[in-house]
Amino acid sequence: MTIELDLGAFYKETREKLGYSQRDAESAYCDHSLISRFENGETVLRADKLLMAINGLDLTPTEFFVWHGDYLPNRLQMFNKKMNAYVINGDVEGLKTLLKTRAIRNEDKIFNIVAKCAIFDLSDEMLITKSERKFIEKYFNGVKQWTIYEMSVFAHCLEVLDVGEAYDIGQDILKSDEFSKIIASNAALAKKTLVNLYVHLICHGSYRYAEKLKRGIDNFLTEWDMSEKIILHIFEKFSLYRQEKNPELLSEIQDDIQILNRFGATGMAKRMTLFIEKFC
Repeated sequence: MTIELDLGAFYKETREKLGYSQRDAESAYCDHSLISRFENGETVLRADKLLMAINGLDLTPTEFFVWHGDYLPNRLQMFNKKMNAYVINGDVEGLKTLLKTRAIRNEDKIFNIVAKCAIFDLSDEMLITKSERKFIEKYFNGVKQWTIYEMSVFAHCLEVLDVGEAYDIGQDILKSDEFSKIIASNAALAKKTLVNLYVHLICHGSYRYAEKLKRGIDNFLTEWDMSEKIILHIFEKFSLYRQEKNPELLSEIQDDIQILNRFGATGMAKRMTLFIEKFC
């Protein structure tokens, strides 16, 4: 396959992943029929036409050409920044302003689901519809190549997924050929995502799944990953407590959280306290 054919196929894959039609991406000087021929390898776009086609996806050339596994699209970064500002302040109504009433593009649908998950975490108000659940399950099951983008979305959407489905996706990520590249380029996100999944499984009573996942997580944690190891340690105790109802274990967990406070890790201690209070 030629470079030109590869580029057209890559453009089509990116367009479809973003939820854009060929008509969405067209412009006065680069119409949908030209885009179709380019995607099918029937023509090569001149530099100016290619730039117009890329611009039609609301991407910069840099965003388009950087390999997927090394790039977290700016729109997701900007959305997360706005969302996190509301989450930190516990502002549920602010989060609701991020919701689009007519989400047509895949990206808008995904952002709505991410925001609704954040709303549920803060208020237990479940706004996610059955059609949104089906959409996000189909989206994750259709991922052919895991990238930072998909992993970031997955990290925010755990509450939407069936517990078994979330576990299977976590295992798919661990076993994927791209995982080592993601670890190399954005280790913090990859580790945080899978540790969050481990906590999610325990909080929902899926202890066997959690233990299997932990074995996979342990394989790539290093001696420098102290935050992740502390979370795993505390929630491993929490798992035993929920299964055995041993008050001594709960006392140990509370002592561990106090140690975090004394060492200045107050944010982590607060999040763990909230989790444990919610799921005790």
